[in-house]
Amino acid sequence: MDLDQTICFCRKVSARDIKGAVDNGAKTVEEVQQATTAATVCGRCKSKVEACMKEFLGK
Repeated sequence: MDLDQTICFCRKVSARDIKGAVDNGAKTVEEVQQATTAATVCGRCKSKVEACMKEFLGK
């Protein structure tokens, strides 16, 4: 995955930001949302956030 890819356009959150949240202990979408603010405006990217998070968790 391209770490510079924008996952959440509303909040300008990249895959790198999500990876950082996961590396810092986020294990749920809600924890990633709290850490990055991704998927907290319109919610359309929530499935992308979840997929990205799962990849970084190795699931």
